[in-house]
Amino acid sequence: MTVPAFNSTTHSTYTQSPNPSWTYGEKVDTTPAGKDWLAGESAGWKAYNTAELNEVNMHKLLNSSVVPRPIALVSTISEEGIENLAPYR
Repeated sequence: MTVPAFNSTTHSTYTQSPNPSWTYGEKVDTTPAGKDWLAGESAGWKAYNTAELNEVNMHKLLNSSVVPRPIALVSTISEEGIENLAPYR
């Protein structure tokens, strides 16, 4: 078995927060983005018909439901022998 050579040209990219002006402890409705979010939340859950979505919107929907994902799965066994497996981030 061989391992491919390390690609030193690869770099990380960062995604901007959906509401970069928010600060810790600030109420949701103090920013325009927060007010928009609350207005959308009051309308209720949105249902998607995936047969009607184009590839770009389907990709966005998939990414928003999968990412972020847990970094690890942690398993424990209690003194009573009960097993537990949980995501850890």
